[in-house]
Amino acid sequence: MFNKIGVFGKNNGIESWQLIEQLLIYFKNKPQSVFLDGITCKDFPKKQFAVEILDRTKLLTTIDLAIVVGGDGTFLSVAREVVDQQIPILGVNLGRLGFLTDISPELMCATLDEVFTDHYKAEQRNLLQVEIKNNKKMVFKQVAFNDVVLHKNNSLKMIEFEVFIDNRFFNSQRSDGLIIATPTGSTAYSLSAGGPILDPNLNAILLISINPHTMNNRPVVIDGNSTTVIKPHDNCNGRATIMCDGQVNFPFEAGYEVIISHHPKFITMIHPKKHDHYQLLRAKLHWGHKL
Repeated sequence: MFNKIGVFGKNNGIESWQLIEQLLIYFKNKPQSVFLDGITCKDFPKKQFAVEILDRTKLLTTIDLAIVVGGDGTFLSVAREVVDQQIPILGVNLGRLGFLTDISPELMCATLDEVFTDHYKAEQRNLLQVEIKNNKKMVFKQVAFNDVVLHKNNSLKMIEFEVFIDNRFFNSQRSDGLIIATPTGSTAYSLSAGGPILDPNLNAILLISINPHTMNNRPVVIDGNSTTVIKPHDNCNGRATIMCDGQVNFPFEAGYEVIISHHPKFITMIHPKKHDHYQLLRAKLHWGHKL
C-alpha cells in the first residue's frame, strides 16, 4: 500500500498545473499524504490546497510512490532520480499517448482507485550506468533509462572510436555516433536509427551505429550484464558528446574512456491492471491499420 505520494510536473511547464490540481482534489479525502516536487512544482499556485512543496532531496527520502504528470521526457528525468531510492513510478501523460507516461488524464482517477486497492501491474525495467574516466579518474557518472548516445557535434566529419565488450575488442568504426540502448529505449532514438524493438522485460543491451561509414555495421544485441567500453580516436577532441536520455551531456574527448554497464537497481513502473505493451506499440506505431 502506498501512503506518501510525490507529484512531479513537467519541468517549467504550467500546462501540468490543471492535472496536478485534479490530483490534489482526488487526494483531498484520501488517507494518503501528498507532496509536490520542489523543482518542477515550485511555482504551482497552491493557495487553495493544504499541500507541502518539498526540496527534491527531502522528497525522495519521504515518498513511497512517484506520480509524474508530463511526457516521456519528464518521466525519464524523474526515473533517473528515484531509481536509487527504489521508489515506484507512475506516469500520467498530458494529452498524447506516451510509451512511459501511459495513463491518460481521463483514466487517471480510475487508475489511482485501482492502484490504492492493490489492483495494478508492477513492471521492472533495467537501466544503464555510464562512467567516464580520464587516466583512471572518474570525471562523469550518470544513469540512463532509455539510452546512452555518443553523437558527433555540429560537423560534417565523422568521428572515429573503438568499442570493447567485456574486455574483448568488438570493432572500430567511423560514423556519426553510437546508441547504447535498453529494451525500454529500443522504441526511442534506437528505433529511428534502424534498431529492433525489444520486449522491455528482456535483459539485453542494444548497440546501433548512427550513419556508419560502411554498411557492415549492423545493430547488435548483447547480454544485459555486459560492459561496453568506448575509446575515442585522438582526433575526437571537441567533436562529439555523450548524452544520457538526450538530457544530460558530457564531452567525448581523446584519452577518455566511456564505460557503460547494467545499473545495479531496477525501476518499478506502475501500470493499470489491463496494461498491454503490445497494445501500446500498436497505438504508437499504427500497427494493424489497413493499407
